[in-house]
Amino acid sequence: MLLLQEIKKIVKSIPYMIFVAAVVIGLFSQGVFRFQDDLLEEPQPGGSYGYKHEEIAEQIMPAALRDLLTEFSNNNYTTYPIGFIKHVKLSESKQEKMAEILSGITGNDKDRILQEAAGITPGASGNYTFQIGGDGMQQDGNGGFTIGSDEKQQNSPEKMAFAVRDDMDYARFKELMGQADDLLGGGSNYAVDSLIGYGTVPLTYEEAKERYDLAISSDKVTGGYARLFSDYAGVMVLSILPVFLAVILGMKDRRVKMEALIYTKKISAAKLTFIRYLALVIAAMLPVILISYISNMMVWSSYPGIQLDYLAPLKYDFGWLLPSVMISTAIGMFLTELTGTPIAVAVQGLWWMFDVNLGIKSVSSGYALLRLAPRHNAGADSLFRTQDYLDHFGDLVQNRLLMAGIALALILLTILIYESKRKGKFGGNAIFKKAVSSIRDRKNKSQA
Repeated sequence: MLLLQEIKKIVKSIPYMIFVAAVVIGLFSQGVFRFQDDLLEEPQPGGSYGYKHEEIAEQIMPAALRDLLTEFSNNNYTTYPIGFIKHVKLSESKQEKMAEILSGITGNDKDRILQEAAGITPGASGNYTFQIGGDGMQQDGNGGFTIGSDEKQQNSPEKMAFAVRDDMDYARFKELMGQADDLLGGGSNYAVDSLIGYGTVPLTYEEAKERYDLAISSDKVTGGYARLFSDYAGVMVLSILPVFLAVILGMKDRRVKMEALIYTKKISAAKLTFIRYLALVIAAMLPVILISYISNMMVWSSYPGIQLDYLAPLKYDFGWLLPSVMISTAIGMFLTELTGTPIAVAVQGLWWMFDVNLGIKSVSSGYALLRLAPRHNAGADSLFRTQDYLDHFGDLVQNRLLMAGIALALILLTILIYESKRKGKFGGNAIFKKAVSSIRDRKNKSQA
């Protein structure tokens, strides 16, 4: 059987052994073999049950104002525009616009905010530094803030009070905070969809009990662990490593002149390509399935008397992780056959890097349609977040079907390339090399 032969060829190769080692090391580093340290415990009355985020205007507005005022005073704003942390220092004109936003929130005069909170003389030119006045920023008992004026710089020692205006409604506050986020280039905690992070309330016993009961009834316990495993495996391993396997083995076949034999065989291009693709996907999934069960089995004995779902790891392996393997492998096969180069590693690597970093603020719950690796990770609390998973299940299904569909489309294109090469109508490698050579020649001429 050709499929079995292809699988044997892959699993006996050195690149595959390196792949398996990388999978094991990557998952071990994420603690998937230590799930027994985080067990579901039934909440008891009178205990502490953790916290949750809620959009509570009375809590969000003063907390967000405090952070914005602190960053404004230092002219040092923290943002994550593409996932990576970025410290933004605003120009004088933009800092004045930020003062206008603070004025709109607090009701204080913009020029006075600039002078006392940031140490700027309105209308002054040249370089300037931002510093909080001599007494610094202090919080009063009503949720407001005061900035102490340095007597050496100010004529009056009067303190300036900062608090959200009494007539400020939450919709207007979000609008102003959105303007602040736009001024910073996006990716700040002041973005409208990020403000909820400032609203934190303790869970009640009833809420904690409801979460626990849902984890038992819906997840059957093991589903929560399988879901957390899938988060780690998807983002750290299966969204990037399979492309290496596909590219290395594809390039290896080219080096030993396998393509000449392939193009003259009687087997159809469609059958050959699909079998090779299927063999790569199966080989990549084998160690993951094994590790997912080892990881899950380590907690089974900790839940005596509770009905467990022993197929949960397999369900998540195929439903959550398989599409990631499919798309990564398909990109590797398609671009390697198209160009005859390992460029697929760079393409998939860039996608993976941006996916991980763009989603850094949605690690606890990230199911966007174009996510390469869906996220569901709040540490040990992930085991209790069954409802959040159920609420986003439709989004997850759409994402996984889309990734699988794109993967199959790329394999169809790979089949067309194979068939064209057999007929001598396509020289993708030559075309690519010619394009690269042309770019290099132009560069040399411009330098001359």
